[in-house]
Amino acid sequence: MSEIRVDTISEKTTANGVSIDSVTLKDGGATLSDNLLFNASGKGVYLGVTSATASNLLDDYEEGTWTPTFEGFTATTQLAQYTKIGNIVHIQVYISSVASGTATSAKIKSLPYTCVTNGWSPFIVQGQFSGVGFTYHVLGRVASNDTELTFRDNNDNPIQGTNFDTTSFALMQFTYKTNS
Repeated sequence: MSEIRVDTISEKTTANGVSIDSVTLKDGGATLSDNLLFNASGKGVYLGVTSATASNLLDDYEEGTWTPTFEGFTATTQLAQYTKIGNIVHIQVYISSVASGTATSAKIKSLPYTCVTNGWSPFIVQGQFSGVGFTYHVLGRVASNDTELTFRDNNDNPIQGTNFDTTSFALMQFTYKTNS
């Protein structure tokens, strides 16, 4: 059974049930013994403030898996997970059985959310790459309003699909911003 312990509750009973107009907490705390569930979308929790400041509203959290597709090379997806907190998307991908591709840019496509609409979103792709034809930091770029990550070298040149071969694998993570 759920429980909220408070010192004072002013309630209003209606045909829809009980609505709490005000709650006074003593000693700076409350005890909840179950999850909070809001009855409408777009509701959340204000963090770090004492009043309703829109920039401090956490109203979106999601975890899941996704199925990437590839351009410029082929690979077997072993793991593709994401965590979305607000408008920030954290991605984890492990690919293996990579086959050399074409001279076009190597891309991971079908990201779970569309990138922000204000231009390119460059970031470092962190992870381990093995059996690839490059030895520099790997950057990623996701174009405005796009769901494709293009691999780039540390000079911002596209990494070609021909840099991968059957011994290649990659375990990587990256973060990007979305409008969602």
